[in-house]
Amino acid sequence: MKKSETGEKLIKFGTDGWRGIIADDFTVEKIKIVTGGVCRYLKLKTGGRKKCPTVVVGYDTRFMSDRFAKTVSSVLAANNIKTYISPNFIPTPALSVAVVKKSADLGIMITASHNPYYYNGYKIKGSYGGSATPEIVAEIEYSVNQYIKDTGSPACYADSSFEYDKNIIVEDFITGYRKHILSLIDLDAIKNFNFKVLIDPMYGATQNLYRDMLEAISPGNIIEIHSVLNPAFGGINPEPIGDNLNDAVSAIKKEKCALCICLDGDGDRVAALGEDANFISSHHIFAVLLNHIVKNKKPAGKVVKTVSTSSVIDKICSKYGLELVTTPIGFKYISDEILKGGVVIGGEESGGLWEEGNIPERDGIFMGLKLIETMCKEGKTINNILEEIYNDFGYFVYRRLDYGIGTIQKEKLKEMLSKKVPDILQTKGIREVVTIDGYKYVMNDGSWVMIRPSGTEAVVRIYAESDSEKKLNRLHNLGKKIVDSVMQKE
Repeated sequence: MKKSETGEKLIKFGTDGWRGIIADDFTVEKIKIVTGGVCRYLKLKTGGRKKCPTVVVGYDTRFMSDRFAKTVSSVLAANNIKTYISPNFIPTPALSVAVVKKSADLGIMITASHNPYYYNGYKIKGSYGGSATPEIVAEIEYSVNQYIKDTGSPACYADSSFEYDKNIIVEDFITGYRKHILSLIDLDAIKNFNFKVLIDPMYGATQNLYRDMLEAISPGNIIEIHSVLNPAFGGINPEPIGDNLNDAVSAIKKEKCALCICLDGDGDRVAALGEDANFISSHHIFAVLLNHIVKNKKPAGKVVKTVSTSSVIDKICSKYGLELVTTPIGFKYISDEILKGGVVIGGEESGGLWEEGNIPERDGIFMGLKLIETMCKEGKTINNILEEIYNDFGYFVYRRLDYGIGTIQKEKLKEMLSKKVPDILQTKGIREVVTIDGYKYVMNDGSWVMIRPSGTEAVVRIYAESDSEKKLNRLHNLGKKIVDSVMQKE
């Protein structure tokens, strides 16, 4: 982590805000400083037009999230910023909808999303309700770090005597969010659907909310697991992938459900399980929804995906003549494209998906409902729909693995990859090298492997896609050998 000239650690905003380990670098004092920088940014942006800017604050089920959110609100209020705060934990998309409904200048969500339980985070939403654009993030990061360099102490009410000041309004955001999302769904098409659906909120902020929404649509067909407060997330990371879904796999088999919708800790990312308890990644959901849209609506517009997202999206766009825009990793880049207009659907590898009609924000609840709507309209199971996509565009498997790496090693890896294609890959036949965000090597047969050293974490991520598990394993092994070659030099 970089330091200022006076030795203080500077704050680095990543692809989705600022995150840190609770009680280590994510502390009440740091929250005050970051929020002080946000106040400075808001005053600069709105000072000439607005005497009292407005911010909406929400928080998830993590340890200390409510306390951190109250600290944020206190700093904002003390700086004469009107603040709306949720009385209870909420999913991030509910916060984003509230930002739009309140015509707020920003939204601040206390969450570390899918990270391990000992992390927390500080997400920033633009006035349009989506992830703050790269330009907004850069300006806020600069403002925050100027605050640190000035070694100033932001105005704040004493934590021990937190009061709901005149600038702080406690308000329910869930009612408005539920109404907004249901207005985007064809309720006639899904009313009383006749199959069982399992919901796995992974102990996160969508617990009970999603179940209640679906129960009102199809009474008696909804089952929910992991729907209690557990700041340790039952010993799993609240990310809907791999072994984190073992309980859901057992439950879908036991209850004979046709679908399981799995949501991450703050509810903005989605994955699923099919009727055979098979994992359905966000790539597969993206493909299902896009294919349904182009077959039935024949839209004119753009499709947006991040560089690490499945190439099946490219194939669908090519067949139906849709423009495809590829962005760096992070939903803020997709949100940026949505704001330009003309986007039909967008998505990223990590589970964030968006469809036309919604505010420019990823939303696991909404996309899960669209998946149910697609199944009802096509009269098919999710696996039947996927089988048709495989027949039309080819079978595909995808996997991402993360590896710990030291800062010096990470820099050496980036330097090595920037100079040339590693020999171990060159001999296998490279068709194309994509360097939008990391190093993506497309093989002659269309399969690919991508190596991406994280900009904010001590990890390097390896992504790969192919048409068989055997080829996929081979690509991952090649990627791991490249990373190991740097590690072994230390």
